[in-house]
Amino acid sequence: MENKKVFLTGGRGDIGSAIKKVFEEHGYSVTAPNSQELNLKNKDEIEKYFSNKENSFDVIVHCAGINNPDTIDNLTYENVETTAKINYMSFFEIVKILSPKMSNGKIVAISSLYGTISRKGRLAYTASKAALEGCVKTLCCELADKNILVNAVSPGFVDTKLTSKNNTKEKIKQLEGKIPLKRLAKTEEIANVVYFLCSEQNTYISGQNIVVDGGLLAEGGQGSWE
Repeated sequence: MENKKVFLTGGRGDIGSAIKKVFEEHGYSVTAPNSQELNLKNKDEIEKYFSNKENSFDVIVHCAGINNPDTIDNLTYENVETTAKINYMSFFEIVKILSPKMSNGKIVAISSLYGTISRKGRLAYTASKAALEGCVKTLCCELADKNILVNAVSPGFVDTKLTSKNNTKEKIKQLEGKIPLKRLAKTEEIANVVYFLCSEQNTYISGQNIVVDGGLLAEGGQGSWE
């Protein structure tokens, strides 16, 4: 296989690191700037980052994301705005810049169960992920003429530092009890799905949101989490 190139955001996080690893294991070259190199909160800085680069990639994976839970009485406009900029606005800006040089390419955005359901304190995050999935559906239609396949992957609860940050140990045990497989996902299990969607094996899946949640939604486990 010729050396194909991947542009990855969020490559320093737990899921992003696993995605970077699986692509590199399959011979892909991965460009994964950190937040200091690429400021996803600022459109001008995104444009500046790409201004003097070749910008020719076969795959784009948007894994960057933030989640700072807060309820409506404390939630600020700035929180919602920053979450939107990182979680989905930067995604379509990057695709806008890189897609003109893509052909027969693959694009995957990492969404979340919270793009479909929600719980208390997740307004900013849920809104951003729902918007991200809307971007995926539209880009699927707009980029199809170039045979670019665009999909989302929605992890359920994954064993990451972010999950531990936003949930107590007791809450995690409660969540595991609601998952049919009775455990959190491993990061490599998410990465393997992303890789498949971006590999030569995928020739016809586009515009989809692939949920990787151990059966949580199927069993209706999204009910009472509080």
